[in-house]
Amino acid sequence: MTIKTQVHTCRKCQSEDLVKNGTNASGSPLYHCKTCGTYGVLEPKQRYSEEEKEIIIKAYQERASMRGIERIHGVCRQILSAWLKKRRMSSLLLKRRYNLLIRNKYLCWRWMSYGPLYSVEKTKFGSGLH
Repeated sequence: MTIKTQVHTCRKCQSEDLVKNGTNASGSPLYHCKTCGTYGVLEPKQRYSEEEKEIIIKAYQERASMRGIERIHGVCRQILSAWLKKRRMSSLLLKRRYNLLIRNKYLCWRWMSYGPLYSVEKTKFGSGLH
């Protein structure tokens, strides 16, 4: 008869110096790492797949209320808000990159058309030329 022992490691520092520290509200055991001081669950549950997240976010974009989505899909309003905030930040970063790319192309085109621009500054109207 063989007995298998499972050694748990910290998700942050990969140390094996863990102590059980009670349970959370859903009943999963919590652990405390004595090396780095991290508290948490060893293997958190992935509740929603990416496809489910997309369906829920599209329902919100179709003007459904957050409370309605909470009742229908069973997702907490705070989680939905965090998903929307993350999506908004990623779209803002893409928009900034695109605007910088367009601005650089415009200045390069102006330089090629008229020669080097010695007095290029940001003006009130955004042309960059004086």
